[in-house]
Parts: sequence; structure tokens; C-alpha cells
Amino acid sequence: MLNKYNSQFYSKPIEVENIDWEILVNIITDSWEKIIYSWYDIIEKRSYSTYISKCLLWGFINSIPEKVLIIWFWWWAFAKYLEDYISWINITWIEIDEAMLKIAKEEMLVKTSNFFIMDAFEAINILKNKKKNKYDLILLDVYWANWKIPDYFTKKDFFIVIKELLWLNGILSINYADYRDENKKIYDKIHNNLLNIFWDNYIHILSWKEEDWNISWIYNLNKKYSSEEVVLKYLEKVQNSEINYDSNLIKNINIR
Repeated sequence: MLNKYNSQFYSKPIEVENIDWEILVNIITDSWEKIIYSWYDIIEKRSYSTYISKCLLWGFINSIPEKVLIIWFWWWAFAKYLEDYISWINITWIEIDEAMLKIAKEEMLVKTSNFFIMDAFEAINILKNKKKNKYDLILLDVYWANWKIPDYFTKKDFFIVIKELLWLNGILSINYADYRDENKKIYDKIHNNLLNIFWDNYIHILSWKEEDWNISWIYNLNKKYSSEEVVLKYLEKVQNSEINYDSNLIKNINIR
């Protein structure tokens, strides 16, 4: 089954395919190239995106998160996964495009009702003024329809606020898509700002070995971890019944 959702930010409708409960969310470019931005199996409860798996794994490195803040874009697969694997999860999702909310609710069957359908700048300012808003995990993936990061989300002041929204051992996970050429200059600027805030407590994970198309940068870690340590940390939490086991999370961990 194929459904289409009109977006105010993309010139062509977002296509959502449901193939035996495997949900594929596609954005069609102006050249009619179809790009898959999310692929989640609702029955098997797993994501087929290597990037999503690695971001989730690092979100569990300190502790299993209870409160998660998701900022923009195609994080419905994150929200669905967290709901499937953590019964007590509390998710806040900031999204500017109402079509994304419809996809999350109607296609991914995401249950959370804590949404901000507005510009992230406004939503962040609302959250920072509420003293009890602290998160164990913040997932950030902010791009305009032209695949450029809005200038506000490259500035040090923004990340100072993000750190204020994290618990002391909370994790910040950022997606840097197409880490090359002009994009790399922007990402390096962001990274340098984050170094001034989180110091040296970060790590890079490649979605594919020796390929810079997508890199997950994880900040506010308490140490540098090897891939073996990450797997052991995860298995320890599974053994302690903190989370259900997912073998896909610990496959091919490529740490830079």
C-alpha cells in the first residue's frame, strides 16, 4: 500500500509504503530520485537503518533513557523503536512539518502525544524556560528541504541551551549527513563549538565502514569507548532486563 502526504517544505509529496508492515518513508527529489529516509518493521520491531541503530545504541551507553527529546526530521523510527523497547519511555518531539506528525501517527503508529509542531528555535526556548525539563537523550537531525542546516543550529549559544536541557550524564546524538566538501566545513564549525561545551567527551560512528556519507557524533560521554566496550555495556543492560535484546544494534560498529 502506498500513501502520499503533502508537505509544506518539499515540492513533491512524501511517499509512505507499507509492505507487510515494513514501513518505508521516501522523499522524492526534484529530479524524481526516490530517497528512503526511514525503514522500520512494525511486526519485527527493528529498524533497517544502520544510522538509526548506532544512534540508539549510544543513547543507551550511560543508562536506559527515560526522557528523550527528538528535534526534527525523520525521527519517527526512533520514536517507534523507543516505544517498542522501553515501556516507560517519555518522548518529546519537535517538528516543523505537520506531514511528519501524520506519518508518525498514521503509518508508524507512534503513541507519544508530546509534540511541538513549530520552529525548533521557538520550541527550545519554551522548553528551557520550564525548570523540570531535563533529558537523558537528545537526538538532533535538523535540515531544510535544500539539505542545509539552519544557521541557528550551528551556533554555540544553541548548544549551550541543549546542554542545559541534558541531565549530567545525558547523551547528545547528532546526524551529519553527507560529511564532505562544503558540508564538512559547516559540521566542523558545529563540532568546534561543541568541543567548547562538552570538552573531549565525544566519539564518531560511521554508518558504513570507511564511508563518510552519514556520521553520528555522540557527545557528553564520560570516556572514550571501544566497540567491544559498547557491546558489553549493551549486553549488560539486556542481562539486567533493562531493555529487550536487538542483535541489529551491535552489528558492525565502526568507530572513528
